[in-house]
Amino acid sequence: MADLPPKNPRTKKPKLEAAEGKKIVQQNLRDASRITKGIPDKIKIAVADAIMAFSEMEMSAEQFIWDLLGLSADDGKLVTRIDTKDKIELAKRFSERYRLPLHPNEQTTAEAWSAIRNAIEARNKMAHGVWMTIDLKTPIIVSYRIPIELGRINCEHFPADRIEAVTWVCLNAKGLFDKLCAKIATEGRPLPPPIPPTPNDPEFTS
Repeated sequence: MADLPPKNPRTKKPKLEAAEGKKIVQQNLRDASRITKGIPDKIKIAVADAIMAFSEMEMSAEQFIWDLLGLSADDGKLVTRIDTKDKIELAKRFSERYRLPLHPNEQTTAEAWSAIRNAIEARNKMAHGVWMTIDLKTPIIVSYRIPIELGRINCEHFPADRIEAVTWVCLNAKGLFDKLCAKIATEGRPLPPPIPPTPNDPEFTS
């Protein structure tokens, strides 16, 4: 394809959850004519579902931060008017500070935060990358943002099951944030952790 430099893009299989122990496998695609623009309608629908679910999850994370800090919607929007990655990290830090984990199980909580971070990366690629197919059947995202050596571009494989997994992660995370908001509404805002005692030193007690 004349409009897709260079002639030998590299494809990358999906980046799966770290908990699954999978590794990224890169393959060279030497015949660029196998790449065509556009994707099947079922992939378009799956992508739309994933992006909409992501937006719902992000809004629930914002509401959690607002409720936890006791902020009005107007004040809350000033606090959470930041990139999604930073917003999720802020929610995580507040969750830990106020001892309101996403899930009672520590391992499940850690996996949930990891899955959310992976979903952010996947959503950004789906929303900002250029969708194409290999051999009219394998959906890929072409993006200059995916790291690669000079003179080449990277294409990442995004099959339907990977897209659907992003949707599932986002809807599940939204449910977890919503439960925390309901807990705050029912039980009230938790108290912040106590301030550490002043060191027993004359310099601090005089």
